[in-house]
Amino acid sequence: MEFETIESGGQRYVVSRRGEGPDAVLFHGFPDTPYSWREIEDALVGAGWRVTVPWLRGYREETIVAGRRYDPETLGRDGLGLLDALDVQSAVLVGHDWGALIAYVAAALAPERVRAIVTMGIPHPAVLERTPAAFWAVRHFLGLKLPWAPWVCRRDDFAYLDKLYRRWAPGWSGPERDETLRLAKDALSSPATLEGAISYYRDLPLGSPPPVTAHVPKVRGLVIGGSEDLADVKLLTRTAELLEQPSRALVVEGTGHWPHRENPALVVPALLEFVGEVRG
Repeated sequence: MEFETIESGGQRYVVSRRGEGPDAVLFHGFPDTPYSWREIEDALVGAGWRVTVPWLRGYREETIVAGRRYDPETLGRDGLGLLDALDVQSAVLVGHDWGALIAYVAAALAPERVRAIVTMGIPHPAVLERTPAAFWAVRHFLGLKLPWAPWVCRRDDFAYLDKLYRRWAPGWSGPERDETLRLAKDALSSPATLEGAISYYRDLPLGSPPPVTAHVPKVRGLVIGGSEDLADVKLLTRTAELLEQPSRALVVEGTGHWPHRENPALVVPALLEFVGEVRG
């Protein structure tokens, strides 16, 4: 991937951009990098889309803006600000993990600018269940809020990230998985970028969901998740039911938090089929 820096409203974005056609924007999550989208980027470009793949704010030092928070509404506005920087009126937003939250929130804030969403790894926050089991599954949310979280993440060559990968995707192994983890560690090796990535968790309220996440947006969507991931797969289906119809969920059996990396042979064609339907 070749990256360039663009700017809008005082915010810098570091992005890769390829292809011609209607726009699709691919947002990565934690702990990850834009490189995880290479296979999907290639497929979309081949199908006639113009594809933008940004680094999330905080994952590159030039994207950090002093004092700018990482709460859900601000993250959603990051997504819309990127469209402004690209001079794009509307796009399909594809997001994994925190990137999925960006897609959900951007669609809630400005549905007229979001042709459709494809989310991976998390259901919409409005359908989450507040049970002891659910809180235990996402205990890292609390751990990453603690003052010593950067030290915990960094010690022993980022062993904490190894632990998260094993817990979130227990069946994923091999050189691609190892390279994905290595790239994430490299991206977060700077104290500034590690602090940026952790700030997504620190700025997320643990009580009632923020108003911008209280309702599922009325745009079409494809909601993808792994059967071995942390979230109950019924919540993926519930999210799809609440999106504008026709929307659908895809549960990828035997995969964890990275279904698009663990089983691209299933996910990539399903994604291409869906975006073809909303292309217009």
